[in-house]
Amino acid sequence: MTKAKAKRDLYQEITDKIITSLEQGVRPWKCPWDQGRYGGFEGIPYNLKTSYSYRGINIPILWATQQEKGYQSSAWLSYKQAQAAGGQVRKGEKSTTVVYWSMFEKEEKGETKRIPFMKWYNVFNLDQVEGLEPKEAPKKREQTWQDQQHIEDVIQSSGAKIHFETKHGVRACYSPVFDYINMPRKERFKASGDYYCTLFHELTHWTGHKERMNRDFKGRFGDESYAFEELIAEMGSAFLVAALGIEGKVQHDSYIASWLKVLKNDKKAIFKAATEASKAHRFIMEQAEGLEEPQEEAA
Repeated sequence: MTKAKAKRDLYQEITDKIITSLEQGVRPWKCPWDQGRYGGFEGIPYNLKTSYSYRGINIPILWATQQEKGYQSSAWLSYKQAQAAGGQVRKGEKSTTVVYWSMFEKEEKGETKRIPFMKWYNVFNLDQVEGLEPKEAPKKREQTWQDQQHIEDVIQSSGAKIHFETKHGVRACYSPVFDYINMPRKERFKASGDYYCTLFHELTHWTGHKERMNRDFKGRFGDESYAFEELIAEMGSAFLVAALGIEGKVQHDSYIASWLKVLKNDKKAIFKAATEASKAHRFIMEQAEGLEEPQEEAA
């Protein structure tokens, strides 16, 4: 009799991978900046066949693999998709697992309930495939204070109230009570990218207001609910700056210990945070462009 194959605990598997990265000082949701999407959201991993951007937890999963392996493409596809396109995955290459949610129906007390459950499939980066020509890499956006109108348009179209150096001084923060963002003036930043990374962190917080996505802002510094909201904002900022081709960083190293505590206590926390960050990213981009991307499909 053959031994039954153990069921994969994908929540724990992916959470452990992200914990390991954080403990090594690497944020797996940081975009590899010199890579980009060919069309659509630059920097966001996408499926080469469907051109759909990956969402939620799949973005940091694929970014982490790109950083670890040094892949130069943001395009991914399954083994069968590579073959159908005329390519072939190189012998010995290892796949990366991505996830998606499906639903099943269950009868309970005379009612039909739809219950979500997680499924997975494996993909390969375009760099792992022979016979498919990579597309020309997009040029980096100019990292100066000039020619930033495309970014300012996104910020303005969000409708967020942004004030500079109010009673909060030079702190970058979002006030859920008064529903506005306080920012240091641009000239205090060494580079435009750092300014926009910081602003998009606060703008992600802004999406959580009760009249928008209604997230919980009751936590205090150091507790898990506070750390969870900061994790959403950190990832949301990363998704937004990747979408807009911005290179910069936000200094939030003080949160890493709190993030690790959250992840170690709840193997589903990173999935929840990535989902909320992805929703915030899409909300802001949709305000700017009237964009409504099709749902991510399984291979």
